[in-house]
Amino acid sequence: MKIGLANNLYPPYGRDSGAEIVCQKMAVDFEQAGHDVFIITTKTKDLECERNNNIYYLKSNYNNLNKFSFSKRFIWHIWQLILPPHQRKLKKIIKYEKPDLFISHNLLGLSFALPKILTHNNIEHHHVLHDIQLLHPSGLMYLGEEKKIDNLIAKVYQSLTKRLFKKTKKIISPSKWLLDLHQRKKIFPNSLQEVIPNFNLQRIQAKEKNEIVKFIFAGQLEPHKGIELLLSAWKNCNFQKSTALLTIVGSGSLDKFINSKISNLSNINYLGRVPRESMENILNKHDVVILPSLVYENSPTIIWEAAKYGLRAIASNLGGTIELSEYLELELFEAGNEEDLTKQILHATIK
Repeated sequence: MKIGLANNLYPPYGRDSGAEIVCQKMAVDFEQAGHDVFIITTKTKDLECERNNNIYYLKSNYNNLNKFSFSKRFIWHIWQLILPPHQRKLKKIIKYEKPDLFISHNLLGLSFALPKILTHNNIEHHHVLHDIQLLHPSGLMYLGEEKKIDNLIAKVYQSLTKRLFKKTKKIISPSKWLLDLHQRKKIFPNSLQEVIPNFNLQRIQAKEKNEIVKFIFAGQLEPHKGIELLLSAWKNCNFQKSTALLTIVGSGSLDKFINSKISNLSNINYLGRVPRESMENILNKHDVVILPSLVYENSPTIIWEAAKYGLRAIASNLGGTIELSEYLELELFEAGNEEDLTKQILHATIK
């Protein structure tokens, strides 16, 4: 079977986000099952590569969005829906590849024209949800912003996304929480809808902790990931180096902030961004992964990746993360609550 996949980010030009990791895993799984797979994604406009083997790269400003002003970002988001980019290129790719099935992931910055093109060519289309980017232009819902998907701007935005996906055959969500959110807004009234986890859900037992308990944060160094909250809670713990260590993996707008905060601390190791192939070895050396997110997460990939190597997890009690508690050793803390996070970190050092 010929299967097409699409996500707005994909290696080597991605950010190691959950959606791109899941899309890449899906591509590998399909290929191992004997299917013919091709991928459509984006690259920044300064890169020349347009195709690499079975991957098509389309130019996009998506990676530069954080440099835009609020008004410029808003206009860019609306423009993506009204006049989606890359329509001619996508038509050409689909006509050439002739897939039997196409599975899309995050399309913002790639093209919202894709569902319509697939329908026009009578190609079965499934879409995987990863966040709220079909409900609100930001794609993020911070703690305390739960009503943002109900305001006038969001309603106009949702009417456009509903029209674009009206003939998508199947909607897949890794968490019940995220699917319920979309069902409440009736974005996909004509589609089959199903909760399918990104990973095989079975109880995972945690390994025995190291003598010096090793914690790890791995993700984007952005305010919504809660790294500032984590550093404050870690300082409250007043650990000696012989008691606990914290490793920070990732990159983002808070790079300089992290460096300034840890310059005099011997029990924090900042690795920056590391290649994905190195993460297995890094995770395997740690005991506890911390996800102090300030936004509603769908089904955090880093928790599942860490659990695979026997790590415990500490995470904010938001969104689909709560649904993972029965499958691994996961301690939830009140999102944004520094005192509660400090308490959970201290508790995790008990043998």
